[in-house]
Amino acid sequence: MNKVGKGLLALALALSALVAAPGTAHANAPATTSSSYCKLEVVSLHATNLWHDGAKDWIWLVVGGAYFPTNTRSVQFLLGTTQSTTAFGQPVYLLPSGGSAVYQVVLDRTWPTPNLVIDSNTLSCATTGSSLSARFSDGDATYDLTYSADLV
Repeated sequence: MNKVGKGLLALALALSALVAAPGTAHANAPATTSSSYCKLEVVSLHATNLWHDGAKDWIWLVVGGAYFPTNTRSVQFLLGTTQSTTAFGQPVYLLPSGGSAVYQVVLDRTWPTPNLVIDSNTLSCATTGSSLSARFSDGDATYDLTYSADLV
């Protein structure tokens, strides 16, 4: 199954989970009875250290099983480059407020060499805010994600 097919399958599974799963407010989130969902939104991704030292990396994100950007594209990074959410197609993930989503930074490599998952992190609304960060590193390449997490 290609990236687009896997992304569509993941989106369908996520949507069915939202319909089937009741949300509960997370203990660290502001107390409210109307918030039953968590919205995770990518703000930017910063290349702190490249996998291809002295060259450029081509990166895409996997957000809760969906691929960003879509259409088998990736985003170019030079050392110190920061790419905004628009470069990735504005990844937003909605899930039950007590849930979490796996985010991955993936190095896009030329076929037939397999792509390389730089790192994975599990994000949630345990902490809410608009300038949260998560580091993705494989011991060589390092990318810093800025994201927002809000109860909606």
